[in-house]
Amino acid sequence: MALEKKNVVALLLITMLFATSAPVLAAEKSGSLETLRQYVADLKKNPENAELREKTIKYSQTFKQKPPVPEDYERHFSRGTAYLKKAADSEGYMKAMDELRAAVAVAPWLAEAYENLAQAQEKAGLFAEAIQSLNFTLLADPNTKNAREIKNHTYELEVYAEDAKQALKTSPNVAPLATPPPTPVKAAPVAKKPVAPERKTNPKAFVGSWSYKDTAPRGGELLTTQAFTINMGSDGRLIASAPRRSTGAVGTVTVFELDDDSIRIQITWKVAGLTSYWKTEDYDLALSDNESKLKGTYRIKSSGKGEFAEDKVFFKQ
Repeated sequence: MALEKKNVVALLLITMLFATSAPVLAAEKSGSLETLRQYVADLKKNPENAELREKTIKYSQTFKQKPPVPEDYERHFSRGTAYLKKAADSEGYMKAMDELRAAVAVAPWLAEAYENLAQAQEKAGLFAEAIQSLNFTLLADPNTKNAREIKNHTYELEVYAEDAKQALKTSPNVAPLATPPPTPVKAAPVAKKPVAPERKTNPKAFVGSWSYKDTAPRGGELLTTQAFTINMGSDGRLIASAPRRSTGAVGTVTVFELDDDSIRIQITWKVAGLTSYWKTEDYDLALSDNESKLKGTYRIKSSGKGEFAEDKVFFKQ
């Protein structure tokens, strides 16, 4: 009889143990808001950490119900989308990217902000960054209806990213001048003149949408024509991109060389359906002293029209 009582007591203790541990096990299977907030806080300190971002997105998907959407996300997402719709130059796309980056910082598990961020990055010529944002879009919402379309678009952007990387090759290094042989004649020591420190231009001075003034085809007032856009990638390197033309011509940056305060850019233009047509625009430019303008030679070559060159002044819009 005593043994039976001991068995009953043991059974009750085991039942109570499982009852108290069940919520703990359930909590381990389902995500914790406190843990998610910690992941988000860590990601804000290191937003370029792709591994941590992926971990945060995957952790949010362990929740039985989707985590609540912060109001700050709604605000930054709406502002970024508005900037994206009205953007007409690199400055506008940069504003859109700033807001959308703030949105994915607040709620990194939401796909829509990544997709809009990718659009802004692509428009600004940041193709590698756009690919990464689209990959996060698919990670955050793998069942999205346009998943196949998004994935195919990343493949297309790979081509543009490869072209941009090729165009960023700097000019070849110039071989150093040969050192003259030492003279056997002893010269009197000459006081050395102080050497001025070599000027180093901040690459950010080149970032912007550069345009020039040109006379309308039939004369009259000067028109503003966009020449090219320069952006800075997440790795600190400059990226040049061609503007869009209403004529349907598509431009590709085939040369982009940077040498302290001067640049050389070549854009090759093609028109779909006209295989015989081509045009190249070459820019050999240097920054003005106050770094607000680019000055130098603008040269055009095209099929059937020979070559034309003139000096121009370029400014940021």
